[in-house]
Amino acid sequence: MKNIVTIMLCLFSLILISCDKDEQEPEKFTVVDFSATNFPQEWKLVASRAAMIPNAKVTKVEGKAESYIFNEDFTFQKKSKIEDETIIAEGTYSIDEREFIILEYLEESDLIASCNRKSKLEYLHFSDSQLINDSWIVCDGPYLYYKLVE
Repeated sequence: MKNIVTIMLCLFSLILISCDKDEQEPEKFTVVDFSATNFPQEWKLVASRAAMIPNAKVTKVEGKAESYIFNEDFTFQKKSKIEDETIIAEGTYSIDEREFIILEYLEESDLIASCNRKSKLEYLHFSDSQLINDSWIVCDGPYLYYKLVE
Protein backbone atom coordinates (compact mmCIF):
# COMPACT_ATOMS: atom_id res chain seq x y z
CA MET A 1 0.00 0.00 0.00
CA LYS A 2 2.90 2.33 0.83
CA ASN A 3 4.36 1.69 -2.63
CA ILE A 4 1.11 2.70 -4.34
CA VAL A 5 0.90 5.92 -2.30
CA THR A 6 4.56 6.70 -3.05
CA ILE A 7 4.08 6.07 -6.77
CA MET A 8 0.94 8.25 -6.81
CA LEU A 9 2.76 11.09 -5.02
CA CYS A 10 5.67 10.85 -7.46
CA LEU A 11 3.34 10.93 -10.47
CA PHE A 12 1.38 13.85 -9.04
CA SER A 13 4.62 15.77 -8.35
CA LEU A 14 5.85 15.06 -11.87
CA ILE A 15 2.60 16.38 -13.34
CA LEU A 16 2.80 19.57 -11.25
CA ILE A 17 6.41 20.20 -12.26
CA SER A 18 5.78 19.59 -15.96
CA CYS A 19 2.73 21.90 -16.02
CA ASP A 20 4.61 24.68 -14.26
CA LYS A 21 6.34 26.02 -17.37
CA ASP A 22 4.72 28.97 -19.07
CA GLU A 23 4.49 28.85 -22.81
CA GLN A 24 6.36 31.65 -24.47
CA GLU A 25 3.91 34.15 -25.93
CA PRO A 26 4.39 35.06 -29.56
CA GLU A 27 5.75 38.53 -30.17
CA LYS A 28 2.91 40.92 -30.91
CA PHE A 29 3.07 43.65 -33.52
CA THR A 30 1.56 46.86 -32.19
CA VAL A 31 0.91 50.32 -33.52
CA VAL A 32 4.20 51.41 -31.90
CA ASP A 33 6.03 48.86 -34.05
CA PHE A 34 4.08 50.13 -37.05
CA SER A 35 5.31 53.68 -36.45
CA ALA A 36 8.92 52.58 -36.10
CA THR A 37 9.04 50.16 -39.02
CA ASN A 38 10.62 50.90 -42.37
CA PHE A 39 8.40 52.55 -44.93
CA PRO A 40 6.77 52.09 -47.32
CA GLN A 41 4.88 49.15 -45.82
CA GLU A 42 2.56 46.89 -47.77
CA TRP A 43 -0.19 44.96 -45.97
CA LYS A 44 -1.92 42.32 -48.08
CA LEU A 45 -5.39 40.83 -47.52
CA VAL A 46 -4.91 37.23 -46.35
CA ALA A 47 -8.15 36.20 -44.59
CA SER A 48 -11.71 37.12 -43.66
CA ARG A 49 -14.24 36.07 -41.04
CA ALA A 50 -18.00 36.56 -40.83
CA ALA A 51 -18.86 39.01 -38.07
CA MET A 52 -22.40 38.03 -37.14
CA ILE A 53 -21.89 34.26 -36.93
CA PRO A 54 -20.78 33.05 -33.48
CA ASN A 55 -17.45 31.18 -33.59
CA ALA A 56 -17.10 31.75 -37.33
CA LYS A 57 -13.92 30.35 -38.82
CA VAL A 58 -11.26 32.54 -40.37
CA THR A 59 -11.13 31.79 -44.09
CA LYS A 60 -7.97 32.28 -46.14
CA VAL A 61 -8.36 34.71 -49.01
CA GLU A 62 -6.54 33.58 -52.12
CA GLY A 63 -6.46 35.19 -55.50
CA LYS A 64 -7.88 38.52 -54.35
CA ALA A 65 -5.15 41.10 -54.62
CA GLU A 66 -6.09 43.79 -52.13
CA SER A 67 -3.53 45.72 -50.12
CA TYR A 68 -2.72 48.88 -48.22
CA ILE A 69 0.56 50.71 -48.78
CA PHE A 70 1.55 53.08 -45.97
CA ASN A 71 4.18 55.78 -46.48
CA GLU A 72 6.31 57.58 -43.92
CA ASP A 73 4.67 60.94 -44.75
CA PHE A 74 1.31 59.61 -43.42
CA THR A 75 -0.16 58.99 -46.87
CA PHE A 76 -1.52 55.64 -48.01
CA GLN A 77 -2.92 53.82 -51.01
CA LYS A 78 -5.47 51.04 -51.01
CA LYS A 79 -5.20 48.86 -54.09
CA SER A 80 -7.57 46.19 -55.30
CA LYS A 81 -7.13 44.14 -58.43
CA ILE A 82 -10.47 43.10 -59.90
CA GLU A 83 -10.09 40.88 -62.94
CA ASP A 84 -7.44 42.71 -65.00
CA GLU A 85 -8.07 46.18 -63.59
CA THR A 86 -6.30 47.71 -60.59
CA ILE A 87 -8.35 50.25 -58.63
CA ILE A 88 -6.51 52.66 -56.33
CA ALA A 89 -7.86 54.91 -53.58
CA GLU A 90 -5.58 57.32 -51.73
CA GLY A 91 -5.59 59.40 -48.59
CA THR A 92 -3.88 60.19 -45.33
CA TYR A 93 -3.70 58.22 -42.09
CA SER A 94 -3.29 59.04 -38.42
CA ILE A 95 -2.86 56.97 -35.28
CA ASP A 96 -5.12 57.66 -32.31
CA GLU A 97 -4.50 57.08 -28.60
CA ARG A 98 -6.47 53.80 -28.68
CA GLU A 99 -3.97 52.37 -31.18
CA PHE A 100 -6.26 52.57 -34.18
CA ILE A 101 -5.06 53.64 -37.57
CA ILE A 102 -7.59 56.07 -39.01
CA LEU A 103 -7.64 56.27 -42.79
CA GLU A 104 -9.12 59.35 -44.42
CA TYR A 105 -9.62 59.01 -48.17
CA LEU A 106 -9.23 61.99 -50.50
CA GLU A 107 -12.46 61.14 -52.34
CA GLU A 108 -15.32 58.65 -52.24
CA SER A 109 -14.46 55.19 -53.53
CA ASP A 110 -15.97 51.71 -53.72
CA LEU A 111 -12.80 50.47 -52.00
CA ILE A 112 -13.70 52.18 -48.72
CA ALA A 113 -14.91 49.61 -46.18
CA SER A 114 -17.90 51.43 -44.71
CA CYS A 115 -21.62 50.96 -44.22
CA ASN A 116 -22.18 54.51 -45.44
CA ARG A 117 -21.40 55.03 -49.14
CA LYS A 118 -20.54 58.69 -48.47
CA SER A 119 -18.00 57.97 -45.72
CA LYS A 120 -14.35 58.65 -46.41
CA LEU A 121 -13.08 56.99 -43.21
CA GLU A 122 -11.86 53.50 -42.30
CA TYR A 123 -10.56 52.27 -38.96
CA LEU A 124 -7.87 49.59 -38.67
CA HIS A 125 -6.36 47.99 -35.57
CA PHE A 126 -3.65 45.47 -34.72
CA SER A 127 -4.15 42.00 -33.28
CA ASP A 128 -1.71 39.08 -33.30
CA SER A 129 0.67 40.64 -35.85
CA GLN A 130 -2.20 41.37 -38.22
CA LEU A 131 -3.90 44.53 -39.31
CA ILE A 132 -7.68 44.12 -39.04
CA ASN A 133 -10.34 46.12 -40.83
CA ASP A 134 -13.64 45.72 -39.00
CA SER A 135 -15.36 48.78 -40.49
CA TRP A 136 -18.12 46.66 -42.04
CA ILE A 137 -19.15 44.61 -38.99
CA VAL A 138 -21.85 47.05 -37.86
CA CYS A 139 -23.72 46.30 -41.10
CA ASP A 140 -23.10 42.51 -41.02
CA GLY A 141 -19.91 42.70 -43.08
CA PRO A 142 -16.76 40.64 -42.52
CA TYR A 143 -13.59 41.17 -40.56
CA LEU A 144 -10.72 41.54 -43.04
CA TYR A 145 -7.22 40.42 -42.01
CA TYR A 146 -4.04 41.85 -43.54
CA LYS A 147 -0.42 40.70 -43.10
CA LEU A 148 2.73 42.76 -43.56
CA VAL A 149 4.54 41.83 -46.78
CA GLU A 150 8.18 41.23 -45.87
